[in-house]
Amino acid sequence: MPEPSPDSFSREAAEAVDLVVSPRLLLPVAPRNEALEGMSVAVGGGAIVELGSRHEVLARNPGARHLELGNQALMPGLVNAHGHLAMALLRGLGESESLDDWLNNTIWPLEARWMDEDFVRDGTRLAVAEMVATGTTTASDMYYFPETAALACRGAGFRLQATFPLIEIPNAYSADFDECLSKGLALHDRFRGDDLVTTCFGPHSAYTVDPARLRRVAVLADEIDADVHIHLHETEDEVAGALRSQGGTWIRVLDEVGLLTERLQAVHMTAVSDAEIDLVSERGVRIVHCPHSNMKLASGICPVTKFLASGATVGLGTDGAASNNALDMFAEARLAALLAKSANADPTVLPAADIIAMATLGGARTIGLGDRIGSIEVGKRADLVAIDLDHPTMQPVNDPHAALVHADAGARVTHTFIDGQCVYENGAWNTLDIDEVLARAGAWRAKLNG
Repeated sequence: MPEPSPDSFSREAAEAVDLVVSPRLLLPVAPRNEALEGMSVAVGGGAIVELGSRHEVLARNPGARHLELGNQALMPGLVNAHGHLAMALLRGLGESESLDDWLNNTIWPLEARWMDEDFVRDGTRLAVAEMVATGTTTASDMYYFPETAALACRGAGFRLQATFPLIEIPNAYSADFDECLSKGLALHDRFRGDDLVTTCFGPHSAYTVDPARLRRVAVLADEIDADVHIHLHETEDEVAGALRSQGGTWIRVLDEVGLLTERLQAVHMTAVSDAEIDLVSERGVRIVHCPHSNMKLASGICPVTKFLASGATVGLGTDGAASNNALDMFAEARLAALLAKSANADPTVLPAADIIAMATLGGARTIGLGDRIGSIEVGKRADLVAIDLDHPTMQPVNDPHAALVHADAGARVTHTFIDGQCVYENGAWNTLDIDEVLARAGAWRAKLNG
């Protein structure tokens, strides 16, 4: 494995260093997506201050705490670019149902009865506990009571894109679209400039929000400089419904209302033509691929290799634990790689290094945070994950990227740092009362199954 050239990395000398981390292998993802030996990372003020040879970094920072990681890999935290975090409480309900049955007969009735701020707070904390223990440091959350979710994440030191819901159907959170919008804009104002929480418009889908209101979203997104996150072309049936009701696809509808732009984060995108792939890529639309959920619900397969070939930015998402059962982004990365190889009948597509990049920097760019997180580079926030390589499931490490993607990396996470704070360490959650989190999950299980 290569060692860096002396001028590969630099230092922001003005920032005091309080921590130096020295792993066996460093996988920075950018500017070079390769495994490096003999490296240390210096952290100060929640940011990456310096990368360099271990000897030099330690010599320049004698007063900093030194974390020696031994036979471990250090990489950027994974980015879960789409989820419904509080739905962790619905894990395992409606198993083996079709998407329509799952939504109409299981999920929506349960939400109508039980969903409130307590549900969102408890479910979000459960999701965060799972994610930090499996290497995820940032997530995009599209769910009701987004302020409650944002506060729960910030309290746990977790980075969040709070995607506030925009939906016309009355629910426990809002009576109509206008109330959703009013609450969402207030959320945006509250968290403007927050270190950990960013906000985003979240129309559920083109088929649940009227085109006139989608046009309004496009205008407002430009006015307040915010992204738009939407379920789009999730199934063939969805597209067929658009053809019947609109005389064209939902992609065409979004184009007509001004939403098919670089602000758009399009989730799922399984039912798309080659022409649509070229169009959305040309417009700068960012794609979120959710392979596990799509396979479990038989929704279709996102043509990831075609999107990448067309120049699109692609990130990975777990979707909610209700349709995935897990929020392990290493497992999602593995499935994305295998699905692409199988769907293309080509084992050479999406090599492990590319999948690691998609799960980190790709996800960060997809949710508009590529300048802050997603790679271990000087000046970026110190969102870092350490994985124990000294385990039979990981050895021998002939190819570090392959070991992380195709072995059992999510179960081997030892340390998770977000903004320089160690939120998870060797089975201990430093920012969550895990006993309370699990007790609340158990109480909800009793209610939901009562």
